[in-house]
Amino acid sequence: MWRTVGCVLGTDLCPNNIWQYFSWCFCFLPDGERFYTFGLAALCWAMWNCRNRMTFEFKKMNSPFDVIYVACGFMTYWAGMLKGEDREAMERGAKMLRGNAGNMMRICAAPGRIN
Repeated sequence: MWRTVGCVLGTDLCPNNIWQYFSWCFCFLPDGERFYTFGLAALCWAMWNCRNRMTFEFKKMNSPFDVIYVACGFMTYWAGMLKGEDREAMERGAKMLRGNAGNMMRICAAPGRIN
């Protein structure tokens, strides 16, 4: 999950705890302080919902990238609470993250069999 977000930000570094997350954001997204907690909440809520779906509804995830897609949905939906440029920036960020997850899925996919 963090590697996918990192690729959007242009880094291969990943945070290991909350303090590293905020310093990571500050380094790679210096003008986006108002979005740090917003993004973290979307990712954590998505992870929690996917975990609950697997645990209580016995639904298997198709891919680990499902968490990213759910987070993008939250980010896009919650962007409606923002105004003007912040809303556009959050929607643009969610779109970039979704696109990057799709690209990474294609890279990580097993190559097709040759008959």
